[in-house]
Amino acid sequence: MTLSAEDWKFIVSVVALLAAGISLYFTKVNWLQSNRPIVTAFITEHHTGELAATFKLIIANTGSRPAVRVRMMATHADIRKLLEPDATQKYFEMIESNFLPSSEIPLLRNGEELTTSFGAFAWRGGSEPWLRYGSETEICITYQDLECRSFVSKQPLKIYARDGFGGGMWREPQA
Repeated sequence: MTLSAEDWKFIVSVVALLAAGISLYFTKVNWLQSNRPIVTAFITEHHTGELAATFKLIIANTGSRPAVRVRMMATHADIRKLLEPDATQKYFEMIESNFLPSSEIPLLRNGEELTTSFGAFAWRGGSEPWLRYGSETEICITYQDLECRSFVSKQPLKIYARDGFGGGMWREPQA
């Protein structure tokens, strides 16, 4: 059986239609991936002194679209990893409050960063124990875009100095 010119035209047309459909599908997937919110959270120092350092938690949307219903989640055990073993219940609850449903962020605009206090670390017995410097845990961030597509990100959260992350920093010259 040989194919006629009309048969070949039909086959080429079907293959071209399939290629166009596949191309359209991947273009849409690419567009959805590049035009979405991307929400991350990290801990950084707020202030460092001779006896202690205070920390803040920053949640940021680095994507190209707003995020809604942003919520961070962590288990009690994961939160405990960030605290000194003898930290008081008051301090535990202060840190835990960031991961409760009541701390959900209704809207996080693209390019926006929100900040909240996240405890302190004391050197040489400056105060009662609280955060465990260098500790790390895994958290989950859930959020949606304006079209109600849901996203889940798992990421580490670590208590450490972001400036001088490798162990040192240059001092500013004194005038």
